[in-house]
Amino acid sequence: MTQARDDEAQAEYLASLLEPDCGWELYVAEQAGVVAGFVSVQLNEETSVGEIGLNAVHPDCAGTGIGTAMYDVVLKRMRHAGMRVAMVSTCGDASHIPARRAYQKAGFEVGIPSIWLCQAL
Repeated sequence: MTQARDDEAQAEYLASLLEPDCGWELYVAEQAGVVAGFVSVQLNEETSVGEIGLNAVHPDCAGTGIGTAMYDVVLKRMRHAGMRVAMVSTCGDASHIPARRAYQKAGFEVGIPSIWLCQAL
């Protein structure tokens, strides 16, 4: 049941990125007319920081260079917009290893570690 709620929330979040004036730009990668992936980017003119947000590559397209191409597009967009720093965040668990590898391949190097502390109630 929890996964269903998480999936629904993720779908709602993705839909919100399509809203006018949401502050995010959304780019879609296609392969042979089929959606292969997407990436969102936010450009903060005050801080000159560009942020890669929600993004994904279809599992059937994993390892084909789609992610690298998407990150190249949004990093060029950031540079063109005058951003001085690009950032992306991901989780530290094993399921996010492919994402971390993709970000490192795209040139992201500096990491800021964080720890989430929990307490069972």
